[in-house]
Amino acid sequence: MEKTPSFGSSASSGARVDGYSALPPLYHCSRMTKTTKAWTDDNPGRRFNRCTVHGFFSWADLEDPCGWQKLSLIEARDQIRRQQLEIRQLKEKLREGNQQILQQEEATNGTSCVAISMDDKALEITRLQVELLNASDREKMLKQFLLISWGGFLAITTIIVATLKG
Repeated sequence: MEKTPSFGSSASSGARVDGYSALPPLYHCSRMTKTTKAWTDDNPGRRFNRCTVHGFFSWADLEDPCGWQKLSLIEARDQIRRQQLEIRQLKEKLREGNQQILQQEEATNGTSCVAISMDDKALEITRLQVELLNASDREKMLKQFLLISWGGFLAITTIIVATLKG
């Protein structure tokens, strides 16, 4: 496993985390490099340091990707790309559908909206009438319950008073 030599000085003073330098190496122009991941078939998910000005690069990962991990990364990358394409296509279809709906609404000049809103209002009125009848029935039952309870209270109170006097 051969590491591609890095041109320029490395950030040896940087802390190392999991075998990788926390700071990417400097290029010979003393500019910091940017750590990026390669998504090619040969190096899926492999990190490399790149100078954005001069194009220099060196591998940040010491080992080449290989085996089932490499195949898994390639399959995952390809699946992500297919899903991104499908999402773009679905968004385009959605935009087209929304445009067609807007064109249809403009063509009818809003008359269908008025009819729909009238139907909605009629349904709301019917719903409120049913709710009013239900509330009225509950109120009648509550009044009857209070009268019966009050009558029972008076009867029990009378019995208690008569027993205490007697």
